[in-house]
Amino acid sequence: MPSGLALAAALLLGTGSLVNPAAAAPAIQARYAGLTTCAKPKRHICGPWRLWLKGGATLPLRDAQVRSLDEHGRKLALRAPIAVDAHGRFAAYFKTSTRRLVVRNLNTRKVVSIPGTAGATPRSLLMHELDLAVSPHGRYVVVDPIPGSSTTSVIEVATGKTWALPDYARVRGFSPDGRLLQVQLDFEESVVYRPGGTLPSGGAAVVGWVTMRDGGTHFAGVSREGRTTYVRFYAAATAMEHRHPLRMTLPRGHEPRRLDYTSSGRLVLLSLKQPGEYASRSIDPATGKIKVVDSFRISTHTWDVHLAGE
Repeated sequence: MPSGLALAAALLLGTGSLVNPAAAAPAIQARYAGLTTCAKPKRHICGPWRLWLKGGATLPLRDAQVRSLDEHGRKLALRAPIAVDAHGRFAAYFKTSTRRLVVRNLNTRKVVSIPGTAGATPRSLLMHELDLAVSPHGRYVVVDPIPGSSTTSVIEVATGKTWALPDYARVRGFSPDGRLLQVQLDFEESVVYRPGGTLPSGGAAVVGWVTMRDGGTHFAGVSREGRTTYVRFYAAATAMEHRHPLRMTLPRGHEPRRLDYTSSGRLVLLSLKQPGEYASRSIDPATGKIKVVDSFRISTHTWDVHLAGE
């Protein structure tokens, strides 16, 4: 059995193997990615990209491209894209040394470079003109260009296989297991999409921040109306509400910021109190029981924040 120091060294260097998984350190889970402020020679925003983890630690991504590049490879003032999955365990970005799109497993530290043309720096668009999203378990990456410039691409990380979505469709999330995509049509209707399958022509008009359950059977949406926050539930098959909504009251100043299903069928609601105070609450959909499971504050010296799942 490796000692604590040997285990930490093995994980850091990527050379060790774990004999007993039960003895492993707690899984890394990132809350968000961002940049910090440096003071010398004068105060400025500087790299590398960092991940702020549950527990308060930070993890630098020194191989992640910070500044966008022009067509000649020169650095621009605008930022290159980065994304963290909703569970906070995978990150997608362009690698500095190769300028290719990669996905990093934050716990194993394995970095997978997407093969073929799918992983190459786009020729017709600059890096800062792209948004990225990565699915739970790192199976898919979504490359979303600025509206009207190009189509949204869904890429299978292991193979580089790519599916293009029509310009009226935008990926808004994934199922908790990362197998299905939640797609919004014309900024109104939410539908279930399996890469390689047929994109539905219509779906559920879900109110507020939307999430999809494993299997794509149900959607849930959260919104605040007056002083009351509602979570409403929709059946994907009928595109209709299928049960009474949950009602709750968030602390003063907190607004819903994100909603996610877990693989167990529970919900996690992220709320924001400006300028940068966040809280995550676990919700039992059956009983409505709610409890705070995490809270954090983003420093005013942190920039270009990308929350996990966005």
